[in-house]
Amino acid sequence: MKRVPVLCLVIPVLLCGTVSAVDPDGDVNVDGEVDVVDVLWGYQVLMDARVLGTEQEMHGDVAPLVSGVPAPDGIFDLGDVLVILRLATGDLALEYCGDGLIQYMEQCDDGNHIAGDGCDVTCMLEPTNQFNIGDSIGEGEAADGTIGEAHHETVWSTGYAGGDSVNAFNERFESVDSAGYYENNAGRDPVFNHAVSGAVMGDFAGQAQSVVASTSQTPSGGAGQVTVFLGSNDVCADSNADMTDPVLFEAQYRAGLDVLASDASTQYAQIHVSGIPAIYWLWNAERNNLLCRWLIWPQVPCQNLLANAGTNDCASSASLEDPDNVYPGDGTVCQRRKEFHRLIRETYNPILREVLEEYRAAGDLPNASYIDIFDIRFDSAHVNNGDCFHPSEAGHALIADRQWCRSQWGTDDPQCTN
Repeated sequence: MKRVPVLCLVIPVLLCGTVSAVDPDGDVNVDGEVDVVDVLWGYQVLMDARVLGTEQEMHGDVAPLVSGVPAPDGIFDLGDVLVILRLATGDLALEYCGDGLIQYMEQCDDGNHIAGDGCDVTCMLEPTNQFNIGDSIGEGEAADGTIGEAHHETVWSTGYAGGDSVNAFNERFESVDSAGYYENNAGRDPVFNHAVSGAVMGDFAGQAQSVVASTSQTPSGGAGQVTVFLGSNDVCADSNADMTDPVLFEAQYRAGLDVLASDASTQYAQIHVSGIPAIYWLWNAERNNLLCRWLIWPQVPCQNLLANAGTNDCASSASLEDPDNVYPGDGTVCQRRKEFHRLIRETYNPILREVLEEYRAAGDLPNASYIDIFDIRFDSAHVNNGDCFHPSEAGHALIADRQWCRSQWGTDDPQCTN
C-alpha cells in the first residue's frame, strides 16, 4: 500500500505544503454533478459574465490533463472548459482513487477500492486508533441493567470486551490491522473514551480538548478517528420548550468542531458524527412495562417524551407506529411525543449534518462524516432492564452495526445490508 509520510498526516501544512479539501473535478457550481450547468458557467467566466469563488475555481481547474489526470495550473481558461465539456457529455471520466498514485486529498492509494487493507475505498488511511466523545451512551451506562453503572467495555465505538455481542468500531479496526492499530482496552480506556454521563452539546468543546491532550499518549501522536455522539440530553427535557435552544446548540457544536479543527493532531482525523437517534422508540419499546412507567421513568430527565408514560391517546395503532405524522384524532400526549420526534428530525439533526458538511467542504475537517441513524427502531431487547431507557448490550450492538455499515468502512463489508 502506498502511503504519504506519517508526519504529513499529523502536521500536513508545515511539512508537506498546503492541503486542499477540493479535488479538481469539473464541478464548478459545486452541486455534486458535472453537467451542462458547469459548462455554461465556464463559458460565462471566459466572457467575463461570471466570477468564480476560490472553491469553485479549484473545482474547475482541471486542465491540463497528464495521463488522463488533471494537473491544475492555477488558471481557469478555455482548456478547463473543454475538459469540463468532455466530462459533462460522458466523453471523459476522472478516477483518482484506485490508480495507485497518491494525489490531491488522498492519504493512500493501493490500486484498489477495497476496505480493510489499510487504505479504504476513498483512499483514506484506515484509523490507527479510535477516540470517543459522548454522553451516557458513550459510557455504556446501565448496559447490563445496573442503574447508573458505566460499562465502557460495551460501548459501540471504543468498546473492547471480546466476549460480548458488541462488535465495536475499536474491535473491528483491530481485527483489520492488529499490528498497526493501537487498540483500546481496559488500561488505555482513559486515553480513548472521553464520554461523560449527562453531557450536553455545551460539553463538546471540553471533551474535544481532552481528546487533543490525550493524542500525545498514542504511538502516532494523533487521532485516527474520533466518534461524536451528543445531543440526546439537549433534546430530552422537562418540555419541548425546554430543549436546548437550536441557535445555542449550533454555537456549542461549532465550538467543539473548532477545537478539533484547530489542532494538527485531530484536524485530519476521521471525524464521525452520529445523528441523534429516534428516542421515541425507546419509550414505545417499554411503554407496557409497569416498573418502567411507575417507578423508573418519572426520574428520567426526558419528560417531554416520558410524561404520562402509560397514556396512548394516538388516534389508532397506525398512528402510534408512525411518529413522523400527526393523524386526525391524535390526543395531546401523542402530539407532544410526535413534536419531540419532529424537532429531532427537522431541527437538531439537520444542524449536526449541515454544519459538519460546512467544515468538511471548507477543509477545516476534511475527513468528517455524518451518520444518520434516525431510522433505527429500538425494541425491548435493545433497552436495558434497569433504567428502561439506555441501550442494552444488544442496543450497543445494533448501534455499532448500523453506524459501521453506514460509514465508509462498511462499504465493502459483506455483513452490511443497510
